[in-house]
Amino acid sequence: RPGGTRFRSWRRRRGGPSPPPLTVPAGRWWRALLQDYAAAVREAAEGARRRPGAAAGSLAGLAGAAACAAAVPSAESFEAATVEAAGTLLLLSPSTRSPAADRHVQRLLRRREAGRLRYRDFFFVAVVYEAPHAADAALYPARCPHLGPRWRELPGRLLDVGFWGRWWVLGARLRDCDVNEEEFGGLPARLRHVSPHHLRSHRNESQFLEKFRPVTLTEEEIRRAESEAAAAPARAEGTRLGGDAGDP
Repeated sequence: RPGGTRFRSWRRRRGGPSPPPLTVPAGRWWRALLQDYAAAVREAAEGARRRPGAAAGSLAGLAGAAACAAAVPSAESFEAATVEAAGTLLLLSPSTRSPAADRHVQRLLRRREAGRLRYRDFFFVAVVYEAPHAADAALYPARCPHLGPRWRELPGRLLDVGFWGRWWVLGARLRDCDVNEEEFGGLPARLRHVSPHHLRSHRNESQFLEKFRPVTLTEEEIRRAESEAAAAPARAEGTRLGGDAGDP
């Protein structure tokens, strides 16, 4: 037969067994496929009934992985976060602005204007790193694949890491962005850093709110106050008379 000759010639060329002819009807093939999936689902359900803890942990892990993958920030969100950070720092005066945060944001803006920012999505996390050239650069070092940066150089070029809907490096740099660290350079080393136990703001707040509370007096305090108020005019009169007698 022509078909048999073709398969025999294919076996002679490849040196292996010939593939069987496709004689199974499509309906029977789909039915077998659905039966295989149904058997797999039944086995998974039986395994979940036998080990409910492991099944719940697996489902929780899958749900967490899906949530992390859905919450990975995009390249547009990084650009918007960078512009927003620049606007936040612009509202601060240079004397109170954090130099470290300002340098980091200005570096991102310069790389953005030069087209040297690169975005990569790794399903669970996203990274933004710096490229040596713009994407549309026609220079030979930018086009030659052998002159490009190596992957081992990525930690030095990494600019930010995106996870769970936010950019963590940019957020960390903007924390306390209204504090100029260089103003404390002349202080001793023990005074350059303030730990939480050095602050007494909760005690000051409680003492400030203490004055708004109503004053409660006991019966003894009321009687003492009344007796002092009644004796005050007599003491004042005695003081006046003593002063008059002492005058020449």
